[in-house]
Parts: sequence; C-alpha cells; structure tokens
Amino acid sequence: MRIALSVLLLLTATAIVAQSPQLGQSADQLHDLAKQARKSGDFSAEANYVCQAARLDAKKYQKKCEKAQEDLQRTLAQFQADLDMGRGKIQRKDYSGAVRDLSKITFGPVNEQARALIVQARIEGGLLPPEQISQLALAAAGTAYERGDFDKAEEMLKRVQSPSMKAAANQFETKINLYRTTMKQADALAQSGDFKGAAEKYQAAATIQPNGPGQPLELARNALDAEAKADEEKARQAALQQPLLQPTQAPADSSQAKGNSEEKIKGILRAAHRDESAGDLKGAQEAYESVLRFDRQQADAASGKTRVLDQMKSTEESIEADLTEGITQFYASKFDAAEESIGKYLQLAGGEHAGAAHFYLGASLLCRMFLADPKSSTSASDFRHQAEDQFALAKQLHYAPLPTAVSPRILAAWTQVGDSK
Repeated sequence: MRIALSVLLLLTATAIVAQSPQLGQSADQLHDLAKQARKSGDFSAEANYVCQAARLDAKKYQKKCEKAQEDLQRTLAQFQADLDMGRGKIQRKDYSGAVRDLSKITFGPVNEQARALIVQARIEGGLLPPEQISQLALAAAGTAYERGDFDKAEEMLKRVQSPSMKAAANQFETKINLYRTTMKQADALAQSGDFKGAAEKYQAAATIQPNGPGQPLELARNALDAEAKADEEKARQAALQQPLLQPTQAPADSSQAKGNSEEKIKGILRAAHRDESAGDLKGAQEAYESVLRFDRQQADAASGKTRVLDQMKSTEESIEADLTEGITQFYASKFDAAEESIGKYLQLAGGEHAGAAHFYLGASLLCRMFLADPKSSTSASDFRHQAEDQFALAKQLHYAPLPTAVSPRILAAWTQVGDSK
C-alpha cells in the first residue's frame, strides 16, 4: 500500500531531527566524544555527537549543538573557498600554492575534488620524480576517460613519458580517436535524416565509452525517438485518409467498411505503442482511448490504457520522492542538493504538497544566507529575498510547518513573511 507523502514528510523530518543517541551513552559521554572529534579536526563528527547529547539534555547542550553546527557549516564554506582558490592557482600555474590551499581540505563534500586537484597540481608542476609523474598522469587520464572528460584525459596522456607506460597511454588515445570518429559519423547521419543509422553509430560509440562526450546512449535514444515519431506521423496520416466507421453509421459495403476500420485501428494502435515506448504517456493514453471509443472490447487498447495509467501513477510517485529526498538533503545540510531536488518537484508537479516544497526550498535558501560570506552582502540579500518569496508562496497555499522540525531562526523568518509578499 502506498504511504501518503504527507506522512513521509512528517516521518522524514522527525527521523532526522530526532535521531537516537548512541546506545547506552550519556549526554556527558557524547560531549566528551565531541571534544575528541574537534581536537582531531573532524567538525562533522563533533556536531553529530554534541547534537545527540543535546537530545538527551537540551538545557545543557542545545546551544553547544547550534554552535557546533554553525562551526561545521562555516568550515565547509571555507573548504569551498579553499577549493576555488586552489583551482585558480592551478590555472595561474602556481602549483605549490595550489597544493598548500587544497591540503587544508580534510573532510566534507569537496574533499575528493581537492585530492584530485592536488594530484593534478603535482603532475603539471613537476613536483614529483618523472616516473611517479607518469604513473599519476596515467591514472588521472584513466579517471578522466571513465567520466567522459576526453580533453583532460588527452592532457594527462601527454605527460606520460615513461616507456613502460606508453603502451597503456596509446590504448587510451586509440579509443578516444575511434570514439570521436564514430560520433562524427553518427551526427552526420542524424543531420541527413537517417535516424536508424545514426542510432546504430551512437550505440557503437557507447560500446567504446558510454560516458563519452555528447552522451551517446542519450543521443541513440533521441535518434530512435525521432525515427518512431516519423513512422508515427506516417501512420497517422495514413489512418486519417480512411475515416473510422462509427457504430451508428450504416455502411454501403459492410465488408469493405469493416476492413477499413480494422486497418485504421491497427494504425492508431501502432502509434499508441510508439508513444508509449517514447515515454509520451499522455499521447499513448489518448490513442488507446480513441480506439476504445469505437470498440470497448478491443483487448490491446484496454490493456494498453491500463498499463499507461499505471505507469503515469508510478511516475507521479517518483516525482513525490524528489520532494522527500530534497527534505532529507535539507536536514543533512546539503542545501544545494535540496534546492535541486525540491525545484525538480515543483517544476514537474507542484500539486498537493507544493506548500511544503515552497517552505523547505525557502528554508534551504535561508540557511545559505546564514552561511554566506559576510563580505558578500549582495549574495546574502539575494538568498533572503528568494527565501521570503518561497515562504510567501507556501503561506498562500496554507502550509504550516511543524514547529519542532526547523530551527527557531527559520521559524522567526517564516513568521515575519506576510501571506502576500
């Protein structure tokens, strides 16, 4: 049985705000763990422990929890600044400075990017022995190749100078050249209208590297969709030339009329199947219903309509999952990701739970304002205005947040916004 999204929203907020403390540990013990984590520089663990302590003894530890969370977000913001500065120094060829800045990043969502940039800086700056540079360059080229960044892969391959690694580097270069040649052929076929041939070439490129530049699998699907739409249009035009005989009409030649009607039904069903395969569920539904209006017992149309309606329902549930995921990301302090997920929900749906979506989108924007660089007052002001707009939309939809689900600062900002901004 499908659980209502309103219940999921409440469960999500409650579960994240009220996670159970470590089993068998007192608030003071958790606070000691938090202090140890801070000494080691793990502000994320510190915030986790001290906020668990606050749930056991709010009077003693709630303010410490709020301060730990603020310190964590400030540190993560600084890590992002260090990442941007390190990347900029690489571009200016200040490789030693880049390594120095990037090495300050010790945890968090940008830690992996920082480690990769450190390797890049050491390779490009010649900060390592030649053999080690070749090893790292080949590894970096392989990583870039796998994620589809062929330009970066080729740049790294040029730095592989060790004779023992040249063969492996040449293999990567051969694959990249073959991929680009195949994609160029596919593009030419698509431009000429040979969508089937283009799809085959795109699929051939995908066998070389599915994550390659241009997304070959997506282009193959697009080419097949274009071919299906062209066939569908031909079928529709052919069907329109033979008007469907309505049950109330008296045929002049019943056998001929029956044959014409059957042919048109087949044509419409083919178009419905193509719409369904291409993901045009609304178009498929309309096509199946057009057949059922003439023949309510037509089995293919009846089963097709049922199948399409079930899929539309499943799609709706998937869209609602975006909102639940966005709220979860909000409570995990992943505000950029939360805004993306919630924004996707509002773009695709914006229905029953639009009020909650606008509220949590506003809350995410407000948190970004809290974390914004004080020197960048314009940016903070923009976040506040955007948050107020979202809160106003939520109030217009009569949404009321759970008071215990968000911080007092967010609730205060929510209260200050009028129903019509």
